[in-house]
Amino acid sequence: MRPPICLLLPALALPALALPALAPCAFAQEKPIEFRLIADKANMGGCTRWDPQMSRVHTVTPMGTTAELRSAGGINDTLKQTEPHVFQSTVSLGTTTMFIVANATKHTLDVTEKSLGCRWNAVAP
Repeated sequence: MRPPICLLLPALALPALALPALAPCAFAQEKPIEFRLIADKANMGGCTRWDPQMSRVHTVTPMGTTAELRSAGGINDTLKQTEPHVFQSTVSLGTTTMFIVANATKHTLDVTEKSLGCRWNAVAP
């Protein structure tokens, strides 16, 4: 397999016509970020039913305009970029919808459930 052109040629040496060949480089996979979510202290008792899924390691891998979310608790989804390095999605756990926000710059992951006001937050080590 040949390396992408972006790894072979310095950017200043490229003529303007060669710039479209660099497009695949913009979508290169970044380093995965691992998180362990912690329940918010203000969570009501009803929020504890989701703690097993939330307390396991979650991995976010930015991939250009999307990011892959994977967890041992079964929460797997593709997040969409809403601003530079910030990705969002909604995931259904049974009949409950969780709102997920990952910030790849600040290395934070926030999960909220709107009806009960449940929240889980994490900062990568």
